[in-house]
Order: sequence, then structure tokens, then C-alpha cells
Amino acid sequence: MTELSQSAKNELLKLSAGFISNLGIGLIAAGVFAPGLSLLSTNPVLSKTEFLIVGFGCICVAFLLHLIGRGFLRQIQ
Repeated sequence: MTELSQSAKNELLKLSAGFISNLGIGLIAAGVFAPGLSLLSTNPVLSKTEFLIVGFGCICVAFLLHLIGRGFLRQIQ
């Protein structure tokens, strides 16, 4: 197998960082926005307390994913 050029390695790192960041965005959408909108309906999916716990957890995990993505970008040369 041939060795990748530095430019190709940098592109792989950027793609990986973007993928990880997008996972975090999806997690916020699924864990915060969707249940938050359901609180406006007559039959919410989660209670307000559960929503706060799940939402806070999702935001924390999304932030960790963001930091992991930034770690990938620090490796770019």
C-alpha cells in the first residue's frame, strides 16, 4: 500500500473532524430539540425533569465530541 501525501492526510483529518462534529450536532437535535418540541404538545415524550437531564447529558456529550474533533484538527501539519 502506498503512503499518503501530507495533503491527503490533512484532508482525512478534516473529514474525520467534520464527521465527529456532525455527530454532536445530530445528538443535540435528537436529544434537545426533538424532546423540547414535544413538551409543547399535549402528550410530551419526556417530563420536564427528564428533559432537563437528557438535554444536559446530550449537550455534554456533544461538547466532548466537539473537543475530539478539534483534537483531530490539531494534528494537521
